[in-house]
Amino acid sequence: MIKKLQALKAKKGFTLVELIVVIAIIGVLAAILVPTMMGYVTSSQVTSLNSTSASIKNNIDTFLTDADTDGYGMYKGTANTFEMSIEITSGEWVITNTISKDAAKTGGPLKWTGSGKGKAGGKKTDAKTAEDLLAITLADLFPTINTGYVWAYCQGGKCMYVAYCADGSTKPTGCPALKDFQAGKFSWNDSTAGITSGGATVGTAPELALGGAAASTT
Repeated sequence: MIKKLQALKAKKGFTLVELIVVIAIIGVLAAILVPTMMGYVTSSQVTSLNSTSASIKNNIDTFLTDADTDGYGMYKGTANTFEMSIEITSGEWVITNTISKDAAKTGGPLKWTGSGKGKAGGKKTDAKTAEDLLAITLADLFPTINTGYVWAYCQGGKCMYVAYCADGSTKPTGCPALKDFQAGKFSWNDSTAGITSGGATVGTAPELALGGAAASTT
């Protein structure tokens, strides 16, 4: 019994000074590592959104090619443009399409009217407009996107540029515009490509590098 008491007395815990030193070291390491880890997370998110943007761009391209085969595609030439805003809410893709005059052919079964909507699993045969069919097609191809915003610019039968934000179903503040894609760079939040001045994370296709004038507000 006496030996056990002596053994317990011989054991020493941390002193207050030692605890303070350990806490200080942990604080320094956290100050160094946390920003680095946050940077990796942000970079990963932007990379993922860039990949999704590229996929959306390619699939709009494919849709326009198929539409052209069926007689309602876009006419060639730089003057023929579509500018689409796509709001995704509860899995429903709602397309608002600004079409330049006489940009679309009218010989097919569907017409480009400027608006349309659709959900994954929707009947393509029920589509009343070309935008309806595009919305259903994209919803089917991206069933995991439940909420988001897509801006797409098409010209002469090709999808040229896409921006995609998963932070909400409306256009984020400071989203890049056509002139930024044409320049190939954007100011973003002045420090990180893919993060807008309003704090939204946006993927682009082609990817927009950090640089340029003050952030667009359109």
